[in-house]
Amino acid sequence: MVDPGQLAFDIAGNLAALAVPGALWALLFLLAWDHGSFADSVGLGRKAFWLLLPGALLASFALVPLAPVSYDWIAVSVSGALLPLLVGGLAVRRSFSPARRSFLLLAGLLVAESAVLLGLVLPGTVAVLPAIPLAGRGSAPIRPLFFAVLVAAMFTVATALLLGRARATSAERRVGLTFSLATWVMVLTYAGSSSLPGIGIVESFPYYLLPPFFAGLVAGAVAPWVLPGEEGFALPISYLAGTVGVLLGADLLRQPPLYGHGAAGLYAIGGAGVLDLVYLSGLLSLAGAFVIHFVVGRGWSPLGSAPPAPSPRPVEILRMARRDVLAGRADDAVKASALAARSAAAQARLLLELPPAPDGRPWEGLAVPGWVVSDQANLDGAARAGLTDPREGFRAWLTSRALVLLGRQFALPRFATIPERIAAFSIDLAVVTATAVALFVGILQVTPGGPDAALSSLSFNAAIYGVIAAGFLYFAIAESLFGTTVGKFALRLAVRDRQMGAPGALSALVRNASLVPILTILSISAAIAVAFALKGSPAASTSYAGVTIPVGVAAILGIAGFLGAALAVLGAFGVLAIALTWERQRVGDLWAGTWVVRRPRRRAEATPGTPPAGPGG
Repeated sequence: MVDPGQLAFDIAGNLAALAVPGALWALLFLLAWDHGSFADSVGLGRKAFWLLLPGALLASFALVPLAPVSYDWIAVSVSGALLPLLVGGLAVRRSFSPARRSFLLLAGLLVAESAVLLGLVLPGTVAVLPAIPLAGRGSAPIRPLFFAVLVAAMFTVATALLLGRARATSAERRVGLTFSLATWVMVLTYAGSSSLPGIGIVESFPYYLLPPFFAGLVAGAVAPWVLPGEEGFALPISYLAGTVGVLLGADLLRQPPLYGHGAAGLYAIGGAGVLDLVYLSGLLSLAGAFVIHFVVGRGWSPLGSAPPAPSPRPVEILRMARRDVLAGRADDAVKASALAARSAAAQARLLLELPPAPDGRPWEGLAVPGWVVSDQANLDGAARAGLTDPREGFRAWLTSRALVLLGRQFALPRFATIPERIAAFSIDLAVVTATAVALFVGILQVTPGGPDAALSSLSFNAAIYGVIAAGFLYFAIAESLFGTTVGKFALRLAVRDRQMGAPGALSALVRNASLVPILTILSISAAIAVAFALKGSPAASTSYAGVTIPVGVAAILGIAGFLGAALAVLGAFGVLAIALTWERQRVGDLWAGTWVVRRPRRRAEATPGTPPAGPGG
């Protein structure tokens, strides 16, 4: 017999599972686009959106293997755990000052507390815990949950006394808030979750929604006392606390009982990707803090030392001017046209490494004819005059378009060409592939059996997923630390932000998230090819067009053909984007706001200020 109440509850749970991720993504989009300056100042701007939505979806197959436990493997999912933690840490860094000391303090508190709690909840601990008398039932062992709550309360009180004292700094109080929120999310998540061997860690609806969301509400509510004048930092703090709390409460405290029971398994922290509790909980906490921030009406002014706003792209400003012309807003069209021309000159100077232009003379130092200087002066004068004739707006747009095109001619030779970028990327793929093949060969040397046994080996599969993650991190870390990779360095190319500096950590992660599908196909294909090459039976053969081919050779040829076709299709999208965009950017560059530029050989060779003869480069 069907229970109507249970049926309705199950339907509500399934609807929530489908609707909650979309609603949280919409909230993140709203924050990043409708309140862009504020979102950038708290570290949750558009780059965070690109990394947490399309970036995380593309990285679904990337895992970082940590260690074997018994005959199981522990790994960390890039999309379900690593990216949320990185986004949260980079965002909170803006509100922690000094950031390094604050992070060390927070990490120390979390490690100490987690170690104590982990000792309480490990299998076999219940048997050695002291017993307490219960009325009418004799003595019974104290449950680990009781101790977990007790330890969490003790840590929270001690933290409040230590960091709430009169001499506590602002950063220490913020660390205390983050730690306290993470602690109670951890304990409540542990209380509401369970470990199922062969399945993983599960938590029921609607309980899994509540601890992180209420942590966000609490962060927003206490922000005036802990974050006076900067209450908006409650958003990144709640995001990090929700992510860390669920990571510790579910994966750290609930996963150990799964190890060594049943068939060998690869247990991934955040393994469900964008549907994992670790991934969703940070966004749920952010939603709670956002609700308080919005309801109270705290405003959306940027906080703290916000990162510099990216330079407006000349072509975007020119499009704005065109829209103003079509709408009959002559004054706005003239002002936007003048700004577009000045931005084109500024961008050319930046790319050619010329010093900033004197006031009112943006084209000085660039080898331009006299009419360019006159046209810019006319545009600036018209913008100051405030014209109302629509024809003047159209003429200003035409003039600006010519100047923007001229500025692009100065900039194009500095951007890397398509052949250069293909060659650099091919070298980098060769580096990643060679490393992967060496790893696969080493594992297969100690793996008994044929290709089927090799491909079903837990260590071999962990290596496949790990190569995907390692390739992604190779690109991101190299570009963040050095501004280049092995391939780009060989071709004298570099990745730069729109201020011609090396991209930050978040920008590098966002930029290279779009490469993960290529790395996924490459890793899986290389693994299968190596397995057949080393484990394939020489006696087995197949026939194609009357030609007898060993099965191993046929498999390798088929995989090579598939890999070549897949790389060609995915690469074609990147090439098409570079060819069609104004600044030769692929999708990752557009998300991260980066360029790939040629590094000058020697300053003596540079001849900035001389435009190319044509639109090549």
